[in-house]
Amino acid sequence: MRTQKYRPNYTVADYRIWKGDWELIDGVPSAMTPSPSPQHQIFAKALVVQIDNAIVGNKGKCDDCEVVYELDWVIDNYTVLRPDIAIICNFQNQDAITTAPSLIVEIVSPSSALKDRHTKFEIYQEQQVLYYIIADPKLETFSTFILVEGYYEEQSDVETFRLGNCSIAIDIRKAFARMHK
Repeated sequence: MRTQKYRPNYTVADYRIWKGDWELIDGVPSAMTPSPSPQHQIFAKALVVQIDNAIVGNKGKCDDCEVVYELDWVIDNYTVLRPDIAIICNFQNQDAITTAPSLIVEIVSPSSALKDRHTKFEIYQEQQVLYYIIADPKLETFSTFILVEGYYEEQSDVETFRLGNCSIAIDIRKAFARMHK
């Protein structure tokens, strides 16, 4: 294919000097949209607080886990993603995530839905992220995928997630309800 030969091929070093918000997928830059809607932000904040409380409240069992919001994940020299929410166990306080998170939540918007449901889905599955939640605050719907034998299976009504030495409960519906206060 001729087009492959002319396709840009950027690296993490290039990515680090760009202005604005970007992701890098297989060497191809992808501009991120302007700031998320208030619904998106309120939902994300409610979910991060809920997850953080669950981790902290787990009586020392989750001490090595941390929830982060919009922190770059450097997968390799040609791919950098920025999950909306990620839980990292064996967390190292660094500038970027360097190992596969245990759980990722992507909050879809009209401009990100295709990438979240397909491109990121495939990458997260390939990178062996144990749990992937795709949430839509506008429609107040979500899908939960669990890694089973290397592939995602959609599971309904999953509320407890096993993370290393601990389990935490996440109530997505409660985070949706927070948007209406």
